[in-house]
Amino acid sequence: MIKRKDLEQKEKNDLKPYACFSYNAKRVDSVKQHPIRTKFQRDRDRIIHSKSFRRMEYKTQVYLTQTGDHLRTRLTHSLEVSQIARTIATQLGLNIDLVEAISLGHDVGHTPFGHVAERKLNKLLNEDNVGDFKHNIQSVRILNCLEKKYSYKGLRLTIPLLEGILKHTDKYANLPKFCEGLYLDKDFSVTLEGQVVAVADEIAQITHDMDDFLRYKIVSLNDFLDHELFENLQKYFIEKRNMNFTKKIENCNKDLMKETVIKHLVDYLVSKLIEDAEENLEDDIRAYEIDKEYIKLNKIEKLVNDFHKYINKKCFNDFRIKEMDRRGEKIVEVLYEYYKEYPKDTLPKSTYELYEENGIRTIADYISGMTDRYAIEEYDSLIELF
Repeated sequence: MIKRKDLEQKEKNDLKPYACFSYNAKRVDSVKQHPIRTKFQRDRDRIIHSKSFRRMEYKTQVYLTQTGDHLRTRLTHSLEVSQIARTIATQLGLNIDLVEAISLGHDVGHTPFGHVAERKLNKLLNEDNVGDFKHNIQSVRILNCLEKKYSYKGLRLTIPLLEGILKHTDKYANLPKFCEGLYLDKDFSVTLEGQVVAVADEIAQITHDMDDFLRYKIVSLNDFLDHELFENLQKYFIEKRNMNFTKKIENCNKDLMKETVIKHLVDYLVSKLIEDAEENLEDDIRAYEIDKEYIKLNKIEKLVNDFHKYINKKCFNDFRIKEMDRRGEKIVEVLYEYYKEYPKDTLPKSTYELYEENGIRTIADYISGMTDRYAIEEYDSLIELF
């Protein structure tokens, strides 16, 4: 049997010196070491077996009227982020276990109905002077405080894991003090593994938004191929792979054209990121001493950001998405107001007891933990009741 100490030694032998090693990672609160799993492997496993992780299966990435077996959810998004991040981490000699754990846990705090509901919940809490609601902060709150699986609160995960989840997006103002070691003075993760996940999240989001919008005919493929980013992609594949991307698309089976374009875009962005990161990294970097963002798209970052805005302008202004956004906002607002007005009559007993202790923040916790389906059922039930 391979012991934990053997795995820790393997990390020391195989990983680059600037990787984050599991043996010296601190937890929020101490937990007895496992004999055959490292701390980061255990973090990953605790997240996978949590209720909040399972609920992501029924939270859609973009809330649409269409339903189907191929619509992306927060869970499938997290798996795609994990795949992209592990590919990058492997090439850079980083800790794959930490990268995987951050990827799988980064979105457990998301609301139903996508970002529009997150913004609505944030607005409602601010109006009541309760504070902010951001999904990355909520992910840390869930994993650190709200998950109930042991005799203690939360999952007692490692601080590098929580720091990576918190900083996969740059929105963490007015953060409650969960624990020491989150480096709140820095607007980037202090582990390269955390930085990898942040960029992998962007790549996954851009490419699967494209996929979903094309699948449901919100835009055409030519709307994307006309963008300057694909000119750069074409030049890259000719130079690096001796492959003419444009001809490949022209000769492609029509049914496979969309998949071919998206596959090559992921390949291009990941390859460029690895190349740029290798240029940025220096041998004397050590985990917890990282003074800037090393994992980023140096030369095409502005172009990628512009492409993401281009997607948003093309697609998120579509009347079908706007209609569903309005519906998602309304459901969240009605739930919030009813729970606030009639907490004893509407909240489950255990949630009401928490509400008595912690106030309105408990309502936000309860709503954000809902799946799309459950939120709709609750909305219909409350409208009928009142």
